[in-house]
Amino acid sequence: RACRPRAALSQSLRRKEAMAASAYDVARVPALEANVRQQCADGTYDLDNNLALLKLYQFHPEKSDSAVVGRVLVKALTRLPASDYLMCTYLIPERVQEEELLAQVAAVAALLETCQFRGVWAALEPLQEPLLQHIPGVADALRDFVVHTLGLTYQAIPAAHVTASLGLDAAAAAKLVEARGWRVEGELVQVALNDDNQAKPRKAAEEGGGALQLGQLTKVMSAAFGLH
Repeated sequence: RACRPRAALSQSLRRKEAMAASAYDVARVPALEANVRQQCADGTYDLDNNLALLKLYQFHPEKSDSAVVGRVLVKALTRLPASDYLMCTYLIPERVQEEELLAQVAAVAALLETCQFRGVWAALEPLQEPLLQHIPGVADALRDFVVHTLGLTYQAIPAAHVTASLGLDAAAAAKLVEARGWRVEGELVQVALNDDNQAKPRKAAEEGGGALQLGQLTKVMSAAFGLH
């Protein structure tokens, strides 16, 4: 079996060592922060960049910038239902998360993650000036998540609930859901059927049609041994 040349192995090892060392190089902070700002400006997204920045902030707290952390977290929220937001919070010290701006972002995240969608839009208001005005498209991304989540749960939803959950007027909400193939029929919104919002037939074993259940087995044994 052919072996890789020793020089190639050595080069690969040096490259890995350099990458590991750069992960803790505080000199990278300005470039990583600039990347975050660029993501906010042009609608791109780079999770690896953002996690690397948060990790450097961990090791060099004097370099930490709460406004940049806030932008990273808001960008992560726009990726829901992916777990990006949660991954980011693991790298942010609790004392930093308790700062007012980041606590406000966390409040929005909690409402989204617990499906309390009606409260999301008011909770976003304090973030408008410090964060959201620098990150176009946040509301649209969060509404996509709301529609996605409702679609996993319901086949029909009161139109008033959809409107309130999306933080829109009736006409704008109807336009948004109809683009997803949903139908507005009077006071109800009919959700397009999918694998998640349809009842699934229970397997025989779940209905007790397969193996004997504990209660059945007890009765059989009691009868066999004359126990009453």
